[in-house]
Amino acid sequence: MVNQSLKNKKIIISAGASGIGLATAKICLARGATVYICDIDNKSIKKLNKHPLTNKRLFTYICDASNENQVSIFFEKIKKKTKKIDALINNVGIAGPTGSLEKIKSKDWENTIHVDVNSHFYFTKKSIPLIKKSKNGSIINISSTAGILGF
Repeated sequence: MVNQSLKNKKIIISAGASGIGLATAKICLARGATVYICDIDNKSIKKLNKHPLTNKRLFTYICDASNENQVSIFFEKIKKKTKKIDALINNVGIAGPTGSLEKIKSKDWENTIHVDVNSHFYFTKKSIPLIKKSKNGSIINISSTAGILGF
């Protein structure tokens, strides 16, 4: 018997077209959820668009999660499909620059902050009104151990 523990749940996954995000999406779909994925990687989105549940219970969008305007557009598209969501999975993250601090370029550091911190803020801010409508929603923030241990 297939586990349908997420049947009729609506879940947003940022950076969901590959890696941990895709693995999470597959589990959510297998358990009955409708999944809204965005990713900056057009190639991975195109590959995912061949999935048999695309435009049924799987919806994919190109979006740069570090760009607030693109995140807003992504959420406007979601709002055309549903009035509420049950979960947001903030999966976006990059490793960022490593090395001695005096050699790290400010531009690389700022890009890492935009992707790893600001994107989570943008997604959470935009998802809260939709999650409130579910009355029982969740926000899950995924991070690597680098966020705790550093390099």
